[in-house]
Amino acid sequence: MISYTFVFILVGCKNEKNFFPHQQGLIWNYEIKINSDYTGSTETKRLTVTNIASNIMGKGIIFSKIFSNGNMLSFFKDKFEDNLIRTAAKVVSKSGYDEPVKKIIYPSLGFKINNWKTKSQLHITKGYQPPLRDFVPSAIFNIFYSIKKRNVSVTVKAGNFKNCIYIEGEGDSEFIADTRSGPIKVDIFIKEWICPGVGLVKQQRQEHTKASAFGNMSLEKVLINFKE
Repeated sequence: MISYTFVFILVGCKNEKNFFPHQQGLIWNYEIKINSDYTGSTETKRLTVTNIASNIMGKGIIFSKIFSNGNMLSFFKDKFEDNLIRTAAKVVSKSGYDEPVKKIIYPSLGFKINNWKTKSQLHITKGYQPPLRDFVPSAIFNIFYSIKKRNVSVTVKAGNFKNCIYIEGEGDSEFIADTRSGPIKVDIFIKEWICPGVGLVKQQRQEHTKASAFGNMSLEKVLINFKE
């Protein structure tokens, strides 16, 4: 089973540019489309993310999110280090996490840092030809992010959002599916639109290989609605 938890680091606050809302009861509904150029088909899913707990401490704020696929993640907003840390994860997918569960997701709560890197893993690459059909590779690598534009507008099913931050990320890795064929290289490309007052409203992810058994995979996630 493919895990979608990588795509749900959420953001927003209407009165301030607080990009990581922690208030209990906030709900995000997303539509996710996954495309394979091998099959030529697109799989569409819906996912709901709910803030279920929030605890304000002297050093920052701990909050947790539950996903409609059964996953649950916890985060810490460190007000002294000014960063967002993932502190815990409960994942129902058998593939789970290869990357570190505890890691800095964003190094600046207000996006004051233009360039950064973080550990990631493959999320949508899978095999389509025997004997590698349904094989899900394991690989850990660095994604290098940069803020490309500030104060941009983006329109999705949930509406039109302004003053957003547009981010791009790139990385590459390799994995071995068959010792007879050697390592397979994967190029990863990510785009995110993060908006004040609602959060992550759109994300695109591509994982490209030249291996015929795997091909190229793409994922698009868009916000359908946001409930306070």
